[in-house]
Amino acid sequence: MDIKSLTNTLLGEESLEGVSRATGASTGDVLNVLAAALPSLLSGASAQANTASTSTGFANALQSHAASDTSNLLGFLSNADLKDGNAIISHLLGSQQQTTTQQIAQQTGVSKKQTGLILACIAPLLMSLLGKSSQSQTNSTNVTTSAASSLMSSLLGGGQSSMLTSLLGGILGGSLGGQQTQAQTQTIAQQQTATQQTSSFNPLSLLSGLLDVNPNRFMPGDDEEEK
Repeated sequence: MDIKSLTNTLLGEESLEGVSRATGASTGDVLNVLAAALPSLLSGASAQANTASTSTGFANALQSHAASDTSNLLGFLSNADLKDGNAIISHLLGSQQQTTTQQIAQQTGVSKKQTGLILACIAPLLMSLLGKSSQSQTNSTNVTTSAASSLMSSLLGGGQSSMLTSLLGGILGGSLGGQQTQAQTQTIAQQQTATQQTSSFNPLSLLSGLLDVNPNRFMPGDDEEEK
């Protein structure tokens, strides 16, 4: 599994609709929040996988969540265990949980409470996907600390994967994905400038160009906007 396939699953139509049903947020708000939060969640997962004091517990958590049946994403997320999700988010974001949630809420215009619900809803799916991918690396039902560490390194490594993660972090103009290198920041600026030269910059249009996501599918219609 690479960063694009992971993101396509998390931001795919079924996932957005499932989180929307579970949280009451619009699919557009879900997309905005997840696009802003994903770099931070992956960064937190990487820290868990590569820190001696947490790596074993993280690998065990991945193994446990890998057993979840995610074949029906809409059903899985519509009935997500939000208590488990909150615990996952607490581990992934650590002491920065409240600050990061508040930043995402401010950037997206979604309330902090609903932002927290969206993150809690997607967290079990994220862990399940990471767990299943870790298992596939070793062709085993066991998730080892080395497999978890290797997976996170491949997802957040150099080249296209790293750039995609950076662009996701920059979609809403923030830095929730952690410190960006100067080169990455310049690339984001160039992408935005190039888009602005032909039309008004639309962060969801940038996202659709990077991923197999049609953001217009999730924008409110005229009738919905009038409500």
